[in-house]
Amino acid sequence: LRCSGLPYRNFCQENDPQKEPRESMEYDIVIVGGGPAGLAAAIQIAGSKLAQTEGVSVCVVEKGAEIGSHVLSGNVFDPIALNELIPDW
Repeated sequence: LRCSGLPYRNFCQENDPQKEPRESMEYDIVIVGGGPAGLAAAIQIAGSKLAQTEGVSVCVVEKGAEIGSHVLSGNVFDPIALNELIPDW
């Protein structure tokens, strides 16, 4: 197969990745970033009365390999805020 008329692409229309079906998942709330603010928001929303009565789905999207992996770099973690957010964690 030889495709012509596509000066900036090296693939044919039949193999165009933009035309491929994509997987998708639906959430009520999507939080971008698994740092302290994103996790605090997700925890607060998931623990709210609305989430518990209506079944609100929350998704946290993080670009790092693990949640919060871009936050800590060998520093000492002060758990005061975490203790307030999640007592007896």
